[in-house]
Amino acid sequence: MRCHLQSRIKVTALLVILLLITGYKVIPNSPTQNTQVTVSLPENPVDFIDMAAEIPGLFQEAAPYRSNLSYFWQENPEVKEALPAAFLENYKSFCWFNKTNQAELLCLPRLYLGGFIKCGSTELHEKINFHPDIQYGAVKEHKWWSRYRLPHNWTEMRNFVKRPFSSYLRGLQPWKVGTSTVLFDSSATLVWHYLFWEGRYPELKERPYSYADVIHAITPHAKVLVVVRNPIDRLWSGYLFFLGHNWPSTFGPKNLSAEAFDKAVRNEIDRFRVCVKEKGFRKCCFDTKHLDRYDRAVVPIALSIYVCYIREWKEKFGDQLKVIRLEDYMGDRAKTLASIYEFVDLPPMQHDEINQQIESHSRVKNKGKHKNLAMLKSTRDLLNSFYKPFNEELARVMGDERFLYG
Repeated sequence: MRCHLQSRIKVTALLVILLLITGYKVIPNSPTQNTQVTVSLPENPVDFIDMAAEIPGLFQEAAPYRSNLSYFWQENPEVKEALPAAFLENYKSFCWFNKTNQAELLCLPRLYLGGFIKCGSTELHEKINFHPDIQYGAVKEHKWWSRYRLPHNWTEMRNFVKRPFSSYLRGLQPWKVGTSTVLFDSSATLVWHYLFWEGRYPELKERPYSYADVIHAITPHAKVLVVVRNPIDRLWSGYLFFLGHNWPSTFGPKNLSAEAFDKAVRNEIDRFRVCVKEKGFRKCCFDTKHLDRYDRAVVPIALSIYVCYIREWKEKFGDQLKVIRLEDYMGDRAKTLASIYEFVDLPPMQHDEINQQIESHSRVKNKGKHKNLAMLKSTRDLLNSFYKPFNEELARVMGDERFLYG
């Protein structure tokens, strides 16, 4: 199957570089006018080949990513101070007794659930919690690793106040943790949220470390779940949700339309194409300009390039990573939940028992006002072409053709 996937990737290699390097030329007008978009394709195939040779391959970066965890330890020295020499062997979660208070048991999660905006992580989190040995703490998303361990200034939104490591640990276990308890942190942002790292490390050209590096260094035997959905549907759902809800006026106009989405997609593809040519694929995936873009009617297309973010978790955790498609979960929720419990080495629950729990809990739904608004076919066709090679690379990395989304 891997050979089959590799051959399909080769067939579409020119297509993705065509989109990212030579595909869409945006002709800007004044902000008060309608922007016209034209397609600029290479007149000569030789010109296209010459331009493609100027940048590194999309998936094989010229310079491999190198982590430097010294930055993390300098930023959060209290983490190393709090951690034990070894975790207690008879606990499923990673537990130890507080060095300054031997009567206090502290624990880190055995299971993490990451995801992407509008991929169903809230729904999955709620249903995973059906198992009696699962405990997620005081809140669904602690977001300590990706947000609260450092102060973040979210431009035009709000400030996140730094919280100590001890607050995270105590928030994980407001109830007693037993030896069979699996602590569960479903901070979806853990997979991709590196917003504003550029201002924090102005001397660097790339993030100094990934959260996969950090979690693996501290708890190398943790299990990681990531939930994804069709990348086009995720992008569209996010557009309707963020711009269609009552967000601050700084997010821009709320006149949602399929035409406005189409325009934003074409503009963002052009921006991403230029970024890849100048900086390389990996750097652009984590570029704040391409992730924090639901403001001013701009859509973050990079957030649906799942392979860019999942690949580094796969490299660190291997078989301790499980990626779930929202489509498969919705097709058979009991089967998916049973597979998750097995993945985390929990005692099995019968499908009938899981189904009873599902029926007694309402499904988490997006109650957006614009659910009847449809995307233009031309926009979907464009995005299909754009995301196809990235989906193929994800399928290759995971060894699973279901991620082709063909």
